[in-house]
Amino acid sequence: MTTKTLPQSEHFTLHELADGVWAASVKPFGLGMSNSGIVDLGDRTLVFDTTISPASAADLRNAAEDLTGRPVSCVLTSHWHRDHVLGNAVFAPETEIYATMRTRELMVEHTPTDIVALKKHWPQQQVEWANQAKLAKDEAKRVDFEAGVRFAQAIINTFPQLQMRLPDHTFTEQLKFKGVKRTVEFVTFGGGHTDSDAMLYLPAERIIFTGDLLVVKNHPALLSGHPRDWLTILTQIKLLKPVQLMPGHGELGTLADVVLIERYLNETLRMAEENWRAGGTAESAAALPPPAFTEGWDYAAGFGQNMKFLHEVIQK
Repeated sequence: MTTKTLPQSEHFTLHELADGVWAASVKPFGLGMSNSGIVDLGDRTLVFDTTISPASAADLRNAAEDLTGRPVSCVLTSHWHRDHVLGNAVFAPETEIYATMRTRELMVEHTPTDIVALKKHWPQQQVEWANQAKLAKDEAKRVDFEAGVRFAQAIINTFPQLQMRLPDHTFTEQLKFKGVKRTVEFVTFGGGHTDSDAMLYLPAERIIFTGDLLVVKNHPALLSGHPRDWLTILTQIKLLKPVQLMPGHGELGTLADVVLIERYLNETLRMAEENWRAGGTAESAAALPPPAFTEGWDYAAGFGQNMKFLHEVIQK
């Protein structure tokens, strides 16, 4: 571990997990919206996931260059969701981007639409918050809405740099990146959170950057996924016996957090099946209370959406 002062960003906080290994965890009001990682191979620099915003991705790129003393050689993409890929375009043309073959296909299908949706949503959201700020009678609410207006403007300011950049290289099972300092593995066990999810495994340090296969103190987003296959992937992760896991969302995790997501998937699948067998609907599934162990978790609004999705899964 080094004593060097870590680069600062308004979008994320850096944590040194091992010598030459850093996790970038998003700040609540930054533009990143998903966690990332930086790994020094000794002769090459890797970045894992590039967040949703060109602004946060530029800070991530600059931090990686500052920490390792060289340009970023490779970007590794965990899956196709916008909050993990829309920062790709700020990296230099010579930076090579890697993903699974299926992730690249899904980016071709969805990323252009995602960009259009973001450019439509945020100006509308800014106007809505500005109007609510004018009408707010409570001072604290007015301040919150005005902060929202500034947040929306920060996102809008990045629109000129917002463009799709697809992976240059694809794989189907595993890639090894060998450096003079360490060898790391970019590996997929198939699809769980999405049709295809890849994670970065550091065998010597027993560290995994999981993408959204793991979230900590967050309701996982199930809508693009395959929950039963996801459970199988979590079993594979446990067999690797990691000591540190950087989730796609939330704070640094351990194997105990993997077990919690397993519990979440099993419990919500059970609830959805019981609701269906009792003649319930997707709406009645969404109205069920979340499992007690998820109290205080972020993305609570996602629970109802997850239950509607699982209702459809159970029906099939």
